[in-house]
Amino acid sequence: MLSTEDRSAIEDLLSRYVLSLDVDDVETMVALFTEDGVFRTYGRVFTGREQIRRMVAGAPKGLHLAGRSLITPDADGARVRQQLAFFPADRSPHRLAIYDDVVVQADGQWRFRVRQCRFLNERGELGDRP
Repeated sequence: MLSTEDRSAIEDLLSRYVLSLDVDDVETMVALFTEDGVFRTYGRVFTGREQIRRMVAGAPKGLHLAGRSLITPDADGARVRQQLAFFPADRSPHRLAIYDDVVVQADGQWRFRVRQCRFLNERGELGDRP
């Protein structure tokens, strides 16, 4: 069972993630992952903070509008599912996504151990590409 404080801290983690991306604060975003954290997106897997840093540095800039999250406790920490709408700064078409995460406490903070981003296509199906 997660305490109210844990749930609030996990929600803060999710908010720090999208807000750091929106202002291109790569170092803050990368620090939200465990040292061996994994990010899965576009059919690729990025493992460790250095790979995640390189992936984010090359990602499109824009606004990430995150929806409410569903936080479910598990033996190691929690699983999280969250909706996202991404609006690219270059005004290209928006993308709809679902994040599925494993979050854990590390160094006294909630961090992402695994973050998977899948995209919702025009048929309402989740996949590796928008």
